[in-house]
Amino acid sequence: MRRPGTLPLLTALAAAGAMLLTGFTPDPRASVPAASPVAVAGTDPVDGVAMIYPTKAGGQVWHLSADPSSDPRLDGTSLEPNGDGTFTVRNVKTRLGVSTTTYDEDEHEDDLTWYQPDLRTDGHMHDRNDWRDVEITGYVRYVEGEDDGDAFTWYARGGRHTGEGRAPEACWGTAYKGNLRYADGAVKFEKEIYHHGGDGYADGSYVNGGASIKGKTVGFKTVMYNIPGGVRLEAYLDRENDGTWTRVTTRDDTGGWSIDTGNPCGGTRTEQVTWGGPKAAFRWDDATEVDVTKLSVREIDPAGQADPCPMKLAPAGVTASTWEEINPPSNAIDGNLATRWSGSGYGAHLVLDLGASRPVCGVDVAWHQGDGRWNDYTVYTSPDGATYTKAAEGRSSGSTLSPEPYRFPPRQARFVRISWWNSSAGNGWASIAEAAALATS
Repeated sequence: MRRPGTLPLLTALAAAGAMLLTGFTPDPRASVPAASPVAVAGTDPVDGVAMIYPTKAGGQVWHLSADPSSDPRLDGTSLEPNGDGTFTVRNVKTRLGVSTTTYDEDEHEDDLTWYQPDLRTDGHMHDRNDWRDVEITGYVRYVEGEDDGDAFTWYARGGRHTGEGRAPEACWGTAYKGNLRYADGAVKFEKEIYHHGGDGYADGSYVNGGASIKGKTVGFKTVMYNIPGGVRLEAYLDRENDGTWTRVTTRDDTGGWSIDTGNPCGGTRTEQVTWGGPKAAFRWDDATEVDVTKLSVREIDPAGQADPCPMKLAPAGVTASTWEEINPPSNAIDGNLATRWSGSGYGAHLVLDLGASRPVCGVDVAWHQGDGRWNDYTVYTSPDGATYTKAAEGRSSGSTLSPEPYRFPPRQARFVRISWWNSSAGNGWASIAEAAALATS
């Protein structure tokens, strides 16, 4: 078969090596700053805080009360009331656990489902009230402490974090975690597949830092919810404590985000924590005095908010690094799911030219044979077609022929590049039926 646009093997290998040197490699860490305020679903009727997503009808909700010591759902470090709606915490190892209304740790913990193949099917550790699709919010002020690079951490999708790497105790400690670093306000996500020190963690990298948040009251939200093929994580900040929330970073766990050790809970090293757990938590270390207020955990309805990235952009042109003669790049923007672009080799990529700089916030990608195989991808954006910045990365669901939405905080860009790295087909070919870039407006 004639392939006029296909790189010869040596050229492809050289290009792959260049990508390794320039940083254009498949890496699960993807994030960019979000300078613009995000649309919100309304105001929380209990504490007046903006809600990114609406509360699920009949869903679990918890708010920090005026008397935390009498709250049967809250356990852990004590909070000292200040008389103005804030509380002071004086503990260098703070843990504040929030149970659902139907969970009693003393009574139910030993009966939690912990074997992860069962959790994938059941969808919960204790019952259907477990914290799964949630928005975790808190306003915090770091007052004093010995900062060694630590952070405020909000998390859910597990039970009590305990044990020494053995089932079942270690397997109760699953979670997705959002971290806000004291020193510079940077944010990262972590995944804990089991609890044993740091062994069960799939780590991320801190991104989008700036000035220290020490001495400032800052609002921090960690959001997690299931999507086709995995889990979406989002982090938001109200940096100035003025009610203006910006999306700092997002991440989709759709495969490939791995721990370095074996999994004692029957799952894989890349296990996606798609189930709910009976406890959510607020934690931090190495801060001897912290003020907190307006802590909450809400079960959310992600579908209840309009897509923040709604406008499909008509490309001015499309190119690719490689293609088959019968499957050129133009097939990926012809509006026909029956045609495709196909390119050979690690790092093969498709580039959409939007014709001018636009506020790009995502792509929709329909993969050829996407209902039967997954594809590892990275999305980059560029203002000039020369310098590219990573925007999103992950693995397609492998369960649909329809376009899959990959969203990221908005940025100005003219060019959008979709790079392919691998697929479950194992044949060395990238194949995209349709691709579109999306904008905020």
